[in-house]
Amino acid sequence: MSMDLHQMEYFIAVCDYGGVTPAAEALFLTPQALSKAIRKLEEELDSPLFSREKNGLSLTPFGKKALDEIRHLVSEFHLSCERLHQISAQEKGLIRLSCASRIPNALPLDELQNELTAQGITLDIMEIPDLLAEEMVQREVADLGLTVGLPQNPDLFHCTFLRRFRLCLAVNERHPLAGREVVSVRDLAGEQIVTKSPYFHSYHMIEAEAARQGIMLSYALQSPDELRFLQLVNNNKGVGIGVSFMKSNPKVRISENTILIPFEENFPWDVYLITRKGHYLSPAAQDLLTQLRSWQEPEE
Repeated sequence: MSMDLHQMEYFIAVCDYGGVTPAAEALFLTPQALSKAIRKLEEELDSPLFSREKNGLSLTPFGKKALDEIRHLVSEFHLSCERLHQISAQEKGLIRLSCASRIPNALPLDELQNELTAQGITLDIMEIPDLLAEEMVQREVADLGLTVGLPQNPDLFHCTFLRRFRLCLAVNERHPLAGREVVSVRDLAGEQIVTKSPYFHSYHMIEAEAARQGIMLSYALQSPDELRFLQLVNNNKGVGIGVSFMKSNPKVRISENTILIPFEENFPWDVYLITRKGHYLSPAAQDLLTQLRSWQEPEE
């Protein structure tokens, strides 16, 4: 059997586009050329894929089963090609690190990046929402990841706890809550909340605790837009969910008129280093992994 990738992709296209003519148009082929490729595939498989009727093509029972198998084969082929390109990139000194939003504020990644550059290694840091950061590692688009909290599917990863910080409430100094030393989720009832989107762990931590206490929350903003977040809080148009990078998590001023106040509830903002199990790491990437693990602090 000598099926080739084009034959399989052509077969998938005919199925997805509902016929030879529309598939040929999408593939920039003539219908005759596409039909010939499909017949060749049927010869290779020694069984018809389609029933050819007056009103068009329909998959045979074998064709339906073949479609599932061929989709899987084509998908695996492209994934393997992508992994090979990533291995090649690592061997040439490129390491991709997906990084949850705000983690560069908590860890000395700029210094690390400069050190690696001096060694001829390029560290590509992708700062993206928390859940997308772990998705990039799961899909092996990134070689390593720095995430907030454990991944949703921890069995797929090697995970190392690095640092613990805590969620706080960001308020304008004129806000009634600004005089408090600590706040609670109960204090958010009736407030317009400025927070990240559901792609962030902080959103889910606050929502889960509010649901546990039977509190309905209202949002002025659910967005990763940091500038808009600061603008609304600074103008006293809402209270924000932020992170304190002070280890003792005290009440602290973060701008001329904005204050961070710790929650009395325990909302740990834990930074984890993750790698996908089975993912190839070059010697340089393994050295980087070791260096990042050296940043580990004891869990509280």
